[in-house]
Parts: sequence; structure tokens; C-alpha cells
Amino acid sequence: MAATVASTAGSSSCLSFVAESLILPTRNGSLFASLFALVFAHTFVSVAVAGAVVFVQPIAASVLLQVKLLIRNDVRVRYAVESDGFWVPAEKLLLFYLAYLASKLATQVAVALAASATACGRPCTFVELVRGKEPTGSIRGALATAALVAVLELASTALLTGCFASWWTYSAAHTETGGMESFISGCLLLLFLLALISHLCLAAVFTLAIAVSAAEEGGGGGSHFRRSWRLVTARARRKEAAVMVLMASLLPVAIYPAYAFAAYCGTAWALVFVPGYLLPSTGALFHSTVAATVFYQQCMEHHRAIKETAAIPLMAKLDTE
Repeated sequence: MAATVASTAGSSSCLSFVAESLILPTRNGSLFASLFALVFAHTFVSVAVAGAVVFVQPIAASVLLQVKLLIRNDVRVRYAVESDGFWVPAEKLLLFYLAYLASKLATQVAVALAASATACGRPCTFVELVRGKEPTGSIRGALATAALVAVLELASTALLTGCFASWWTYSAAHTETGGMESFISGCLLLLFLLALISHLCLAAVFTLAIAVSAAEEGGGGGSHFRRSWRLVTARARRKEAAVMVLMASLLPVAIYPAYAFAAYCGTAWALVFVPGYLLPSTGALFHSTVAATVFYQQCMEHHRAIKETAAIPLMAKLDTE
């Protein structure tokens, strides 16, 4: 019976968390409409640059193919590497990723500041948000935390890329696999999958760190990141944390195949699938940031309620004395 009640309470708290994250933007519709347009512009420009300027998918495939041929000591590929035919596309990919990361974090900071102000009952306008006059939090603290998140996300991406490159190069160098080669390749693949899962889970922690910095005044990026880590790993809110990880990490991954299929099929299919990718991707980035803010606010309310409950017996004891 107690387990049933606890399960029902946990389900209701998850439902209230999801409902609140959906309702919060309606409390300041004009501001969040502007922010949704801002996130949409970020997504549109990223997709347009990736598809029409940088050609991310073909360049990435070309780099992987050249690495595979380089392992096999192909003379033509070795000459291309020496003549910068290999590094120039790789530099384009890196520059595109850095620009995308900076744009994404800037939009997340804006949405987190607006969501935090609205959740506290002190909504602001888009002009006040741009000028840094939002009623809660500190735009400098949020930007400092975003800078730390950028460094950590780059490190996480580098680790993920290194694990994938290790598995890819070993598999390419050992095409005739035996027992030991298959075992090592399987271990490298398992290491890559673990790095991928960690990368996806950390995405939720990074988003929550930005939400924490938008809600709290003072403190550095490190303290905000540590607080977000404690909130995500706390057992009391583990179901809500799992839902937030789903929103921040797995939802964008589930949407991505539409864009990948359009990029693979060419321009004609891109006109059909890319618009269907833009709105869900925009909604995923927008809603995950709002959900992180709601998660933080509910955690703080839960913490205050526990402190007040613990203080009641002490006050009653003092009154009797």
C-alpha cells in the first residue's frame, strides 16, 4: 500500500513537472514568442549553414573515408594530408561546431533568464532581457556559466570523438578480424557507447546549470554546475530528472533522422523534411531550457518545504518551554 502511494505521488509529481514546463511560457506569451522566434532563427541558420555552406555530412563522411585510407597507407591520401587537403575540411567542421555551440548557449541563456523571471512572478519584456535588466538572476553570471558549459561540452565532445576515432581506426586497420581483434574492437565500441550515453546525460546537466545561473545571483560557473549536478543526481527528484534528461538529450536525437535523411536524399527531399525538422528541433531546445528552469524551481520549493517542516517541531518545543 505504501509503495502504491509513493508510486502515485511520484507519477503525479512528474505530471505536474511536465505540465508546469508547458504552462510557464503562456504566462508571458509575447516574450516567449520572441524567444521561440530567436531559437528558430538559431536552428534555421545552423541547418542552412550546415547544408548549404559547410556541407557537414559530406565533409564528415569524406574525413572518415580519408582516415580509413590513411590507415591503409594510401599514397594519394597521404599526399592530400600533406597538402592540407585533409585539414581544411576538418577545420571547417570545427569552426562550424564552435559557432553552433556559441549560438545555442546564447539562446539557452536568454530563454533561461526569461523562464526564471516568469517563474518567480516578475515577468520582463524582451527589451529588458536584451539590455540585461531582467528582475532575477545575473546575465553576467549566466554568461560565465555558459562559458564554463562550453568548455565542458567541448571536452565531452572531444572525448566522444576520440572514442569513436579509436574504434573506427582500429576496425579499419584490422579488417580480417580474429578472436582477439574482435574482442578489442568490441571493447572500443562499448567504450564509445558509454561515452555517448555520458555525453547525452551531461547535456541535461549543462542545461540545468544555465537555468541555475539564471535564477541565482552571485556564485561562479563552477558552483552552479556543482549545484545542477547535485540536483540531477538527488534521489528525491530522480523521476523528474529522468524526464528532463529525456527532454534535453534524447528528444533532439529522435528528431535528427529527419534532417539526416533529407541531407542524404538531396535538395528535393530537403524541401519536404527540413521544415518538419526545424519546428520540432526548435521546440526541443526551447522546451528543454524551460523544463530545466521549472525543475530547479520545484527543487528549491521542495527544499524550502522540508526546512519549514523540520522547523515546526522546534518552534512548538520553544513555545511549550
